[in-house]
Amino acid sequence: MDEAQGSTVTADGPPKRGPGRPRRPGTEERAYKAALELFGQVGWSSLSLDAVAQRAGIGKSSIYLRWKDKRDLIVDAVRDLEATHVNPPLELPIRDYLTAHARARAELVLGEHGPLIASGVSAAMANPEDYAQVMDESLSRGAFALATRIEGAIEDGELPPSTSVSHLLDAIEGAIYFHFLISNAGKPREHLRASLDEYVTELVDMVLAGVTR
Repeated sequence: MDEAQGSTVTADGPPKRGPGRPRRPGTEERAYKAALELFGQVGWSSLSLDAVAQRAGIGKSSIYLRWKDKRDLIVDAVRDLEATHVNPPLELPIRDYLTAHARARAELVLGEHGPLIASGVSAAMANPEDYAQVMDESLSRGAFALATRIEGAIEDGELPPSTSVSHLLDAIEGAIYFHFLISNAGKPREHLRASLDEYVTELVDMVLAGVTR
């Protein structure tokens, strides 16, 4: 043992370094939470790794060792958030599936990550190149699952062969975001939650009526 260097010399090769400083448990989780909160509050342009480190109570060196820039951090944070998103069972009838999907989307918008979604829409318009990968991750599991279920409904005859998957997806997703983020901005969340089930049911029935007419 070379005590001055803290390494072990072996007959098979060069010295092997001992274990480095252990990672603090929960570092990534704290960074993700802080990054999503700040993104929702200050937007893309004002977000920085230094600000995330300060909000999370993490040393700047720990942040910069893990992520080279804010885009990489936000992509990982959104991916981690998406991993917790639960999609409705694919075996549900298409009307029930669309209703459950729309309800989950509305609850997400009205929840703690509502500001994040609003900032994401703004960032996608203002910084399309920087934010492209984030948009690919953001809410992707739900959107991709919805597209897959619509395609299955067309194949099984639940929806007409002429149904446009993208148009139907846009009609559901777009209506939820517009209704809860824009047209009713400023209204108490309790009020919006009280009418949530009625709104999503009427939305799905109206969209399906147009598709199947």
